[in-house]
Amino acid sequence: MGRYTLVRDIEASPERVFAAFVEPALVVDWMDAREIRDATGPLDVAGSRFTLVIRGPWKFRAEVLDVQRSIRHESAGRGPLGSSYHNTAVLTPRDDGTHLELTTLYDWPLGPIGRLIDRHWMERRPRTIANRELDRLVALVSQPAASPDAGVG
Repeated sequence: MGRYTLVRDIEASPERVFAAFVEPALVVDWMDAREIRDATGPLDVAGSRFTLVIRGPWKFRAEVLDVQRSIRHESAGRGPLGSSYHNTAVLTPRDDGTHLELTTLYDWPLGPIGRLIDRHWMERRPRTIANRELDRLVALVSQPAASPDAGVG
């Protein structure tokens, strides 16, 4: 099983950053997924289950494991061929925003072959996709919220 932690200091409130883990449209956007479907409840309620569709056969049946509003969000999912992930986001307020630590545990499919691929190729490379996704999260939550009067002339 692999593990990595990505850290960002974000100029947005913990509430706004937390929204990126519980609002389906935001989750799909920053995770570069196609959709969230078959949700049994809101993503800010522990025990809710959903399907995160990435692309092609990459669909993860996931569950929200722990939620502490604007402080922590934990979820885990299983995908094709035995792949799995477990994400824990910890949000800490700062004077000018939020410190985010996102820890991901993952397991590649194909047993020993998957572990070998991970050890020799994936662990040695920077987490390019994960960093790009987290940078997208930062961009999304750092944008000013739309005003109710926006577009009214």
